[in-house]
Amino acid sequence: MEQPSFPSLPFREGGRIDLTASRFRLGVLAVWLLACTILLAISWQRILEFSMPDADDYLRLQQVRDWLGGQSFFDVTQYRIDPPHGVPMHWSRIVDLPLAGLILLLKPLLGPMLAERVTVSIVPLLTLGATIGALALIGVRLADRRAALIAALLAGATPMLLFHVVPLRIDHHGWQTSCGLFTIAACFDPRPRRGGLIAGAGAALWLAISLEALPMVGAVAALLAVRFVAADGRDDAAWRLRAFLVALAITGALLFAGFHGRAAWSLYYCDAVSPAWSGPMVAAPLLAALLMPFARGRGPGARLGILLTAGAAGLLLIAATAPACLRGPFGTLDPLVRHFWYDNVPEGLPVWKQAPENMALLLGFPLVGMAGAAFGWRSASTASKARNWLAMLALMAAAFAVALLVQRAGAFAHGCALPGASLLLARLLDAIARWRRTLARVLASALAIVALSPVGAMMIGNIALSRNAAGAAQLSPPPRPCSARCDRYGALARLPRAYILAGIDVTPSLLVNTPHSFAGSAHHRDPQAIGRVLTAFLERPEAAHRIMAEHGMAYLLIDPDGGEAMIYRNARPDGLMANLLQGKAPAWLRPVAMPRSPLKLWRRVS
Repeated sequence: MEQPSFPSLPFREGGRIDLTASRFRLGVLAVWLLACTILLAISWQRILEFSMPDADDYLRLQQVRDWLGGQSFFDVTQYRIDPPHGVPMHWSRIVDLPLAGLILLLKPLLGPMLAERVTVSIVPLLTLGATIGALALIGVRLADRRAALIAALLAGATPMLLFHVVPLRIDHHGWQTSCGLFTIAACFDPRPRRGGLIAGAGAALWLAISLEALPMVGAVAALLAVRFVAADGRDDAAWRLRAFLVALAITGALLFAGFHGRAAWSLYYCDAVSPAWSGPMVAAPLLAALLMPFARGRGPGARLGILLTAGAAGLLLIAATAPACLRGPFGTLDPLVRHFWYDNVPEGLPVWKQAPENMALLLGFPLVGMAGAAFGWRSASTASKARNWLAMLALMAAAFAVALLVQRAGAFAHGCALPGASLLLARLLDAIARWRRTLARVLASALAIVALSPVGAMMIGNIALSRNAAGAAQLSPPPRPCSARCDRYGALARLPRAYILAGIDVTPSLLVNTPHSFAGSAHHRDPQAIGRVLTAFLERPEAAHRIMAEHGMAYLLIDPDGGEAMIYRNARPDGLMANLLQGKAPAWLRPVAMPRSPLKLWRRVS
């Protein structure tokens, strides 16, 4: 009788799965789908309540609504904040494109409200897919498919990455991380010209989405420049750098021209890509690319001199045309605005001003990643792999340094740490697999996975930092959850359109959920409006009365459970906010009923 035949199982000797290219791609896809399923399950209640994670997510949605409602593609002003002139936002329409496109696609099928809800749930997950794909590509180019698949798996357990790609998180931070990781992946492309072009285009897109990318784009450029200077006759480093510089300059200029109207060419903004930055972002890269052929056959000094000359020309141009930009986008903030607003935003603060749990989250895992990159450098089988791991270590260190200064850069730093951590974990699991005792292998493998994962690093960091909790800044208490019977915005939305004085943190959600206009929001291009709101709530009631009368504000609204209210009350116990929280409204304010809402509203009567 003929024996049945069975297909051979995809295992190598020792029980390791043979990861062909197709199996690897399927594995990465499966990781993404699993992460999407988990994130949707975790976020389901928020999706049903349409409760977005951050104020910027609400404002991003309102920007898209205004565009689809007829506002010019080139006009990103939010006219319902500080009317009539509004707030000229520094955000790019690039991030609005997938949101608007999917809303328009789904609207005929689902209606406007459901189309929005589905869109803001799906688009962040697409960003997660791009991030996981970039990490897998970096892992393959630096190590192997197995380590790359482990990096993809660890990405699904990286809290700082996931926070920016959970459903409803539609602001630009997730896209920044994806663009940055693809830019880094291109730096290790085996084809230098292709890699340089992709890296330059990716860096330009990264900058166009947010100028926060500038330090890391500078780090990438510096890395490629060091490789060129130390090339010792290798043409690949020269071609990669030259292609990067040309693509950075040309793609950046094209993106600016495509996403900005003619009027923007004369506006020298410091907080976004604008003509103010044409020196370091366009002129210097093109000049360096043009001069590089003259360094062929010459020593490192000549190559370095050419790059320094081009860089100096770019800096001189920005110093001559926009010297204020050398102080950064927040250099001109009013001291009152900086103290009561910017210095109370945890995502913009350095690590030493964070709460202990945030410190642990920021510090632990990047150190694991750098240790893994150092291990990859020291154990590399070829000189080329050793150079790549050393370059990755340098980029990782730069990302970590930026994250220490600005908390919101931590997501990208953790993304950069994943390839090194995955290599370390893969090699450690290989070593454990050779142990004879099954129980010891299982326990040691589990311990290794926990210890080298982002969550494990965070737990270890929490233990280490628990004794220093007293000296760290604490986050403001979150607002009280709205129960199933709660109607947070309904009564306010039913009022005739009006101009309302409200806190800067709650304003974006009010824009999305009501038809009204508001005095100011936590966006720095209108510091005068922020200052008026702060003055109104911090000073005695007479100041708010004067401000409301001068600007025609009909109502005053507060969120008594919000962190912003607590900051004002604690800072000025005799100010308007403190009085309102104690139930001591001035005579010129009349309470307005807000059934089932935790918000408090008053009408100005004189």
